[in-house]
Formats: sequence, C-alpha cells, structure tokens
Amino acid sequence: MRRVVTAAMLVLGCGGSPPPKIDSFTADNSHPLPGAEVHLTYLVRGASSITITPEPGQVTSSPVTVRPLEPTTYKLRAVNKGGAVSKEVIVDARNPGAAAVLEFSVVPSQGPAGTPRTLSWKITNGLRTTLAGGASGSIAIGPVGSSSDAPVQTTTYTLSATSSVGFTPAQITARAVARVVAPTAITSLTATPSAILQGDAATLRWDGTALGWAVAANAGSTNLGVAKSLVVRPSATTTYALTGTGPGGVVGPRQITVTVTPRAATALVYTPPVVSSEKLQLIAACVGAPPCTTMTLRLVTAAAVALRGVAIDLPLDSTKLSLDPLTFVSALDAGKAVLGTGPLRDTLVLGVAMKGTGTAPAADQAFAAGAELARFSVALQAAGGQGIVFDGAAAFASFIQSASGRTPGGIAVGRLEAK
Repeated sequence: MRRVVTAAMLVLGCGGSPPPKIDSFTADNSHPLPGAEVHLTYLVRGASSITITPEPGQVTSSPVTVRPLEPTTYKLRAVNKGGAVSKEVIVDARNPGAAAVLEFSVVPSQGPAGTPRTLSWKITNGLRTTLAGGASGSIAIGPVGSSSDAPVQTTTYTLSATSSVGFTPAQITARAVARVVAPTAITSLTATPSAILQGDAATLRWDGTALGWAVAANAGSTNLGVAKSLVVRPSATTTYALTGTGPGGVVGPRQITVTVTPRAATALVYTPPVVSSEKLQLIAACVGAPPCTTMTLRLVTAAAVALRGVAIDLPLDSTKLSLDPLTFVSALDAGKAVLGTGPLRDTLVLGVAMKGTGTAPAADQAFAAGAELARFSVALQAAGGQGIVFDGAAAFASFIQSASGRTPGGIAVGRLEAK
C-alpha cells in the first residue's frame, strides 16, 4: 500500500498540472502587401503566459495586429507550470514586383546656406525604405512623402528601398543633391558720366555674381539678362536701381543717380546726305512753319534703279522723337517704319517690298531718279534734350533686294539733330 501511495504522489507531482493547449492560431490574410495590417487570432486554454514572435511579444487578448514587411513566420508559445506548447503560422508578405523609385527631388536644388529645401519622393514595391543625409541622419520613411531640411553646405540625400524576396535588384538607391552656393552679390555700379546735359547719354556699368540683371527707374523696369551695362538718356536727374538674381538669391536694389542739367530741344534739323555711288537716299522736309517740330522723312531714288525690296536698321536716340506708323506710305506693295523694340531698341526699322505670286518671287520694279519709295513722319520730343538723333556717317545696316540678289548698303543717310 505504501508503494501505491508513493507512486500516486509521483504521478501527481509530475503531471498534476497539464501543459496548455493551443486550439487554433490563424492569420486573416496569408498573402498581404508589405506593411499591410494582418490580424493573428488564437485560442489557447490553460496558459499562464502567451507570446508571439518575432512580434508583438507577450499578448493577453486575441486578435493581435501585425504589419509584416516580408515573408514572416509567427510563432505562438503558450506556457504554464505544466510546460510549454507552440504553433506557427506563415504570413507571406511580399510585393508584386521589384522596388522602384518613381520620384525623388529636392527643391530648390540651389540656394544660399540655410535655405529651406523640400525633399519629395514616391516609391513602389519597397519593403524597407530609408532616407539618409542632412540634419536628420538616416530615417525610415513611407512609400510617398516629403520632408524639410536647411543644409549649410552642399548635401547629398540618399533614398534606399529593399525589394521583396525573389526580386532583383534586391535594393535600389536614388540620390538628390542640395547645392549651397555663395549669396548673390553686386560688386560694383558706376555711371559714366554721372552728370550730363539733357539730351546726352550716360553708361551704367556693374559687376557681380548674379546670372540676371534688371534696372528700374521712374516706375519702370528693364530686364537685361546677363548684360552688365546700359546706355541711358534721362531727361531729368534720375536715380537708377540695380537688382541681380542668381542661384544665391536676389540682391539689391543698389542705387546710382545721373544728374541732368536742363537743355530742352525746340526744333528738328536735318542735314541731307552727300550721295556718291548710292542708289537711294533719305531726305527730309519740315511740316509747317519754323521752328520745325514735325518732319517728313522720304526714301527716294538717287538714280534710276530696278528693285523688289529695301530695308534699313538705323540706330537713333529714340528719346528725342516719336514716329507715327499711320503716316507711313510706300510705292511698293507692303512696308512699314517703326521704332524697334527688344534687340532693335533705339533703332529705326524701315522696310518695303513687292509681293510675290505665291509660286514665284516678286519681279523687280523700275524707278526713275527722284522717285519716292516710302515716306513717314517724326515729331520732336522736347524732353529728350538737344543732340544727334541719328547720323548716317555712323554704321547702320541696309540692303537693296533685286533679281540679281541682295546687295548690302546702297542707301545714303544724312544727320538728324534736335536743337
């Protein structure tokens, strides 16, 4: 009898508390995308402690939410005084393809030290995605997003993404650079001369690190691109403001003043050209009684000529006169006379031509000596002051078009002054 009791006690001591029992352990989605929610559900009896690895660790209630980034085996382990039991479930989290970076940029790409930058990205099929570089070091990021940084030196940012198992490349990287450049600066600004008589010109010159320049005066502004000089003809004392723009930001305005002594003009005076071998000449006649404030300019033949077109680009001081395009008349089929703009600023642009048939160029037309090809009117701008409006003795561009080709020159031009 003693032996039976002892044996019974040994049985109770070794197996009096049976180990826990796992009735079930399942996942509601066995094939999710990486990072998607998966709910693990379990039914366990008789356990004093339950853990799920590799995450979330010890659990107390079911279901449990996990977000696997790759194929993961989850192990449920239940423990009590009688022992431990376990069960596994596989969640095959993977993307449908290799990781790819669709977008990665830093804006602005250039700027002075401390300029705020915005980094933006878009990634597909990435398991583990990180952004490295800048003040934050290396950080985990989502597939789509943005962040800010303000580098004080040129900085390279690196975007990394890992592909799902079985896809190549296993990891991809992309880089974006935020360049830190020196601040834009104006190093010099001069006016030569800085004091003029009304009607004369001064030249503004400057230097600096900007890639684009603008000069403002009298509520107007002129964009000059990369040019570093500008000829000005102010009618009164004027202050000019220079602004520069470049990768290092905007600098200015920096100001300089051109002092003007009044010297208004009261009349236009034209000195006819001396004709030598030129076939055409520009002549003038005053409109009305003296002093002459309005003048008709006429392009006439100096000798008999056959042609189909004529063009002149004549540099002039456009502050001293105005031109009315409606006064233009031509003996040819088409033409115009205007004060140019843009690249032809401060230029008289005149052109006349015969029209072609659409299938063949125009034929030459014969003109006798003294024939008028074109005429137009100009008027004095007194505020422009005294001085030369244009001078045919200086260089200008012109040509005569005929059946034999385009012949440069061939036009005599006199001198027009405001006095």
